[in-house]
Amino acid sequence: MPTFSLDHNLPSLPVPHLDNTLKKYLDSVYPFLTELELQQTTKIVENFRTGIGKILQFNLLERARNQRNWLEKWWLDWAYLEWREPIAPFINTSGCVIGSEVTTTLAETAKKMNLNIPAAKAAFTCFYMNMFFQELRSETLPAQKSRSAYLSMDQFRKFYNTCRIPLGNKDRLVNYFRTANEGNCPTHIIVMFKNRFFKVNAYHSDLKLLNFTELYHQFKFIIENYETKSHGIGIGSLTADKRDRWAKNRQYLIDLNPRNLEYFDCIEKGLYLVNFEDLEAHNIDQMLEISLLKNPKNRYFDKSYELIVSKTGLIGSNVEHTPFDGMVSTTVIAYVSENLKKLNKDITMVINSIFFKNSFFFKIESFGIERKLVDPEELEFDYDLHIENEIKNSSEQFEKTCSLLECKNVILSNCTKEKIKSYKLNPDTFAQMCMQLAYFQLHKKPAPTYETATTRTYYHGRTETVRSCTKEALKWCQAMTNSEKSTKLNNFDLLKLFREASEKHDRLMNEARNNEGCDRHLLGLMLIAKELGLETPKIFTDHAWKKSGGGGNFLISSSCIGYTNTIGTCCPFCLDGYTMIYCFSDRGLCFSITRFKNSMETTMNGIVESLKSATQQAQGLFEKNPKI
Repeated sequence: MPTFSLDHNLPSLPVPHLDNTLKKYLDSVYPFLTELELQQTTKIVENFRTGIGKILQFNLLERARNQRNWLEKWWLDWAYLEWREPIAPFINTSGCVIGSEVTTTLAETAKKMNLNIPAAKAAFTCFYMNMFFQELRSETLPAQKSRSAYLSMDQFRKFYNTCRIPLGNKDRLVNYFRTANEGNCPTHIIVMFKNRFFKVNAYHSDLKLLNFTELYHQFKFIIENYETKSHGIGIGSLTADKRDRWAKNRQYLIDLNPRNLEYFDCIEKGLYLVNFEDLEAHNIDQMLEISLLKNPKNRYFDKSYELIVSKTGLIGSNVEHTPFDGMVSTTVIAYVSENLKKLNKDITMVINSIFFKNSFFFKIESFGIERKLVDPEELEFDYDLHIENEIKNSSEQFEKTCSLLECKNVILSNCTKEKIKSYKLNPDTFAQMCMQLAYFQLHKKPAPTYETATTRTYYHGRTETVRSCTKEALKWCQAMTNSEKSTKLNNFDLLKLFREASEKHDRLMNEARNNEGCDRHLLGLMLIAKELGLETPKIFTDHAWKKSGGGGNFLISSSCIGYTNTIGTCCPFCLDGYTMIYCFSDRGLCFSITRFKNSMETTMNGIVESLKSATQQAQGLFEKNPKI
């Protein structure tokens, strides 16, 4: 069955019932309001339900009758393309594979044998990324399923050959990917090294993919031929600027020399970017920091996917969030990892095994090269003093912003998915409950929390929000931190509260996957009011909206990447917030945490230690009550 053939058969995105959404919203604000505030908000919500809300719901239903996904264009515009601040680091995300570090022994051996580890690791990764592209082109990649339901594969169209274009007021997303049945599409890669751009063909003229060795030679050619040359001016850093300013500078460059337009076009149409770094990374903390927060001159943040290759060979990524959600890039990297596992090694050990143990290195200059390769082509932009100054300004602003962010990864080796499942719990729910306790016991208050839920069972579905800081979770956190002997609950009762909070979270997640959360529906009603030229309804100006996380005020922004060794991070929603992205890796539950250093509320060491404590306490409840 062709990869994209089922998308049009998926059900249209439904519009939730207004009463259900408002009931869910009122329930979600409970942990953050006093009794008097809750009474006031209840009145505001009821007035909305019986008044303007009815009119807005009618108009939203009319929109849904004419559009298979009533949210799709709104979400693309409102959440992404209308954003006028820099997209890096505020929208872009970064990722890395746990356990992919290059060992000291391998690095030393490679140096003795003149093997370029960054070029070799990039070659293996890119070969399988290109294989994934080929499976999408031929539509031989199986459509993904959730239980018995097929999922929309539309977002996978936008992983390759996709770029964001800066324009005044609202950007544009361009996508040049085509399946084989739809026609031709570009098949080159853009490589960056020392702030310079290079075009590298991924295919030979007979449409056969370059193999590992051929890709290695192309990357090695660039590194060796430009290693002693000066750095480029850093045109890419302009993509880190405010969007309107970048739009003006892009047009300025095009007007300066029409050839610059050809170079932009080449970058925008490329499959993806490969960025070879001058910076070293020896662990995933360093790699995520490099990928998200460093070296804007050697980036092109508008490109949908950038593979960041450190000088030590550790690989990360920088991902532009507009065209797709995290599960797409995670799926691609999982595909790469699984193919390498077929050789019974991870990506680092594959290089070790093939190049050293099998004496492949001694034949690397000729083995596997089936024909003459087309040399990489440098894209040399024309620029002037104005652009030099703009590059300086955009780079300095990016570095100033990023200096205020810090990232930290913590792996809890005693907390595995197998152990959590033995408690008869959903591992994602367990992690969310531990996050609630970690925040509460550190900050002495509940945190409005955003968790991503997928709505891909619907036509072109993307996400809905799970508000996982529920009144049930708060009740459990309060009980866990209660030190009063007279009212302190025993382990049996604490576990009972944990179960109740977990069941509530499971129900909210299932409802959100059915597009029955409250956030996307309320957003639609707010945007309908705007389109009709109406005053913003009071429900969105009420203090409860902001206190519960509405309007981008969630204090915890979270997402479960799944049972994978891929971890990632992004910028918190607000100054006093945390990002907590997590996965259940082979090494245990891994949290990737990001915060602003200039926040007077958050603390990295504090939240890390509190997370460790919270998971130990939660696990302890089950260890002490094994039959419950």
